[in-house]
Amino acid sequence: MTERAEDEAVLARLRTVTMWLSRQMREPSAAATPITPSRHSTLWSVDKFGPLRMTDLARLEKISKSSVTRIVGNLAADGLVEVTPDANDGRSTLVGMTPEGTRILAATSERTDAFFLSRLADFSEAEKVMLEAAVMLLERLASPGEDGSAQA
Repeated sequence: MTERAEDEAVLARLRTVTMWLSRQMREPSAAATPITPSRHSTLWSVDKFGPLRMTDLARLEKISKSSVTRIVGNLAADGLVEVTPDANDGRSTLVGMTPEGTRILAATSERTDAFFLSRLADFSEAEKVMLEAAVMLLERLASPGEDGSAQA
């Protein structure tokens, strides 16, 4: 097998496992929190990087401005984010977290963490070290390239 074929095989496995992990991370919270994956991702970005302008949030989420406007509108209606005028630019607004949004995000993270901690209980110490190394590599893989094509 050529190096390119080996890389493609690894990437196919990575694509599959990240999809499975994503679904498993949503499962523990799906019944308890009526937040769609796109709303959850947007809420997470606002929490981590906010307050943000809508255009910056759309860029981070890799979605159109109209999509982010709709998602933010729904999150604001649910009391999870607040939209306020940008003091530095009267034409722009900023999206920030509300205490309820912070609470919902923390509760979702706690349920997901509990799920994965129960799975990690079966890992040896050596496997946990390998997992930490794998996470570092995934963070590097997901970080923005010189062309800005990916976001962490």
